[in-house]
Parts: sequence; structure tokens; C-alpha cells
Amino acid sequence: MISRAVSAGLGFIGLMFINSYLGPEAYGTIAWTLSLVATFNCISDLGFNFAHVKRISEGRDLSECVSTFILIKVILTVCMVVFILTSMFVWTSILGYKLTDTSMDIVILFIIYHVFLDVAYIATFTFDALMEAANTQLIMLMDPLIRVPMVIFISVNYMDTTTLSFAYAMGGLGAALLGMTLLARKGLTMKRPRIFRTYLSFAMPIATITIMAALSVNIDKVIIGFFWSSETVGYYATSQRVLELLLMVGLAVSTMTFPAFSKMFSEGNLEKVRALTQKAERYTAMVAMPIVAVLMVFPSEVLVVFFGDSYAPAGEIFQILAICTLLTLLNEIYFSQINAVNRPELSARLYFISLSVNIVLLLVMVPTTLMGVSMLGLAGTGAAIARTIAFAVMFVATRFVIYRLTGTAFNPRILVVILGAILTGIVIAIMGGYWPMAHWFGLLVYGILSIVIFSGFLWILRELKREDVDYFLSVIDPREMLRYVRSEMGKR
Repeated sequence: MISRAVSAGLGFIGLMFINSYLGPEAYGTIAWTLSLVATFNCISDLGFNFAHVKRISEGRDLSECVSTFILIKVILTVCMVVFILTSMFVWTSILGYKLTDTSMDIVILFIIYHVFLDVAYIATFTFDALMEAANTQLIMLMDPLIRVPMVIFISVNYMDTTTLSFAYAMGGLGAALLGMTLLARKGLTMKRPRIFRTYLSFAMPIATITIMAALSVNIDKVIIGFFWSSETVGYYATSQRVLELLLMVGLAVSTMTFPAFSKMFSEGNLEKVRALTQKAERYTAMVAMPIVAVLMVFPSEVLVVFFGDSYAPAGEIFQILAICTLLTLLNEIYFSQINAVNRPELSARLYFISLSVNIVLLLVMVPTTLMGVSMLGLAGTGAAIARTIAFAVMFVATRFVIYRLTGTAFNPRILVVILGAILTGIVIAIMGGYWPMAHWFGLLVYGILSIVIFSGFLWILRELKREDVDYFLSVIDPREMLRYVRSEMGKR
């Protein structure tokens, strides 16, 4: 979580400089192109990333697994590059269409960026399977550590978006080099990929999931870019990037629980899986909800504090996406169960339902007209509403699936946490009427007040206990973290 916070924080700093010096149009161009290429980049995954984690966590020979995974990633990445370049050639040269608010140079630079990340993923998914979190996070931190200083330099010198895209490619290169260096320390030997069929058997049902997941993450920005301007994409994408600071909590939890759940399922310990799921969900909610309370009460004010008055119109988008982010956050732990129990077809069905709802609503709510038919024309706000409804459908459906799969029932204690967050939001809204948030100091004060008020309500409602406080303090103890990182980095 600390690593993801640093990574997201660095990215947020870069985002501030881009928007402050180059404006929302420039970031909109970057975000649209990045989303377009990221959608195609699902070809380099097709479920084999999770298959790699699954096979290693089952105790297979590490060298054999890594050798197989390297061959698979090389083949799939080459296919991804060929497919994107061919598609761009057909779109521009044969069909005669233009690339909306972007250029081929920017597209190529983001292809290179994703190629480097795919190389880095060979190492990160290996370390995830071994539950060696320090190695994984060091690799992923290398990207923003290189990219963000370059982004700042490019922004303050008012350079173009092509140069800005080059900074992303350099960040990807740094992550790839560090990943391969750390993986080499394992002393692995290259072997013939004799277990390819076992990877394929697990990956095939997940392949559709990875495609749908990529579409789910990127399709909203792509559609906004097709029907509206780069500025509108910039408003929407910036709101999402800010909320990634919150989403990192769920991603960190799901990354660690997937191999843990896989091991528990192989041992037949479903009771422990159920207990761990509810505990993780409860603690995740306790961390996220006081933050969401502030974002819901002061959406425009938060964006203005960081990016200036030009971002005030994005407040409604930001507020709606905050709800969507919370639903996604609380759902991550349940998807870890589905993947760990080796039922990827269930994930595929859930993603298909959510994606179908999302695309239909996007086409109805975002454009003003579609094939001559009048639509709602809500632009970024419509995309935020569509995404939130789609994820709400997935949230409810996932709970039913998990209950039938493992018997994990709804945790009623979450309702108490939600009540505490609602009461906190009401108190903060009343305070905001007397003391409006107008600068970063006000945001800091309201953030601290939200945590204090929220904790107080939970204490009164007897949901926050002494052991919970001790648990959070032990988790963030820097001495324990340093001790853990040193012990893991000392392994060869």
C-alpha cells in the first residue's frame, strides 16, 4: 500500500504539472491515446499473467514456470504490436480516417511504453506468486520515479505532447530493466516450456476476462474522445487519476490475497477464506470511506485546489466516479476468491454483464447523436453515470456468485461502517457551510477531521475496537516494514 501510494502520488504530481502548464487538452490527448493502446495491449495478457501466478503458487518448478511465461509473453507482445500497427494503418491509410486529437508518433511511443511494461510484468507476476511484495513494488515504482521528473521538466518548458509521451516510454524502460535484474538474482535456469498446456488450460477461460477488463477500464475515455474534445477527456481522466490514490488500497489487498486464497483453497480451508475476506473488506472500507466522504462533499473544491479554476466543471464527474471507485474497491477482494478457486468462467460472466451495461449506457448517455438518433449528450458526466451503474450491477452480482461458490455471506458489519461514513459526510457538509474549502490547507484539515469524526462515530457505534487500532498501527509501523523489506531483499 505504501508503494502504491508513492507511485500514485508521483503520478499525481506529474498530473498537476501537465494540467497546470499544458492544460486539460494536453492531458486529454495523452489519456485518450494511452487508453486506446492499453485496450489493444490486453492481447499481451489473455489470462496468462494470472495463470503464471496460479501455477507458481501451486508449487510448480519456478525455473520451468518462468521459462514458459517468458516465451508466452514474447509471442503475445509481438502479436499485440503487429495488431495495433495493422489496425492504425487500415484506419488511416485504407479507410482514410484521422486519429482524433493524437498522432501516429504518440501512438508508437505508447506502444513502446506498454512493451516495456509487459517485460517488467514477467518479473512482477513472478514475485506476486511468491508473495514477495517488496520486489514487485520496487519494479513498479521505477516507472513513475523516471517518468515524473521528465514530465515536470517537459511541462514547465511547455514542450509538446509527443515529447511528453517519450517520458512514459523511458519510465517503462526503467521498470523493465529493474525487473529483469531482480529476477536474474533468483538464479533461474531456462528450460523447455513443457508446461505450456497447463498455462493454456487456465488462461483460455480468462482470456475473455482480460479483454473485457481492458475494455471496461478504457472504453469510456475512448468513446468520450470520439464524440467530444480532448478537454472533456482531460476532465474525466484527471478525475479517475485522482481517485486511483484511493483505489490502490483494494489493488494492494487483492494482489496479496490471490496467492494466499489459492493456497487455502488447495488445502480445503474455506472457513479461513471466508473469515479473511470479510476482515479484508471491513478494514478496506474503514480506510476508504472517510476519504470518500470528503470527496463527495467537496468534489469541485478538491479539483480546484490541485488543478485550478478550469477544473471546477469536472466536479460532478468526480463526485459520481468517487462512488464507482468505492464499489470497485470493496469488490476487489471477492474477485480474488473467484480467481483463486479456479473458476474464471464466473469472472467472465460478471465482466460480460458489467461491460454490456456500461457500453450500452455509454452510447446512450455520452454522444449527442448516434447514427442520426438523438442521445442524451451528457459527455463526461454521462460516462461517469454509466460506469457507476455498470459497477453497481457487478458489485451485487459478485456477492451472489461468491455466496454460492464459497458460502461467504454478506458482512452486516459493513453497514455500520457505511452509516459512520454517512454521518461523517453530514457533519463535514454542515461545517463546509461555515468554513468553505478554498485552498490546500483546508483540504488537509477536512481530511484529518473526516478521519477523526469517522473514527469517533465507529467507536460510539462499537464498530471500532482497541484491537482494530492496534492492528492499523502495526500495519503502518515503519520499523516492521523496513525489517520485512530487508529480509526479502536479502534472499537470493
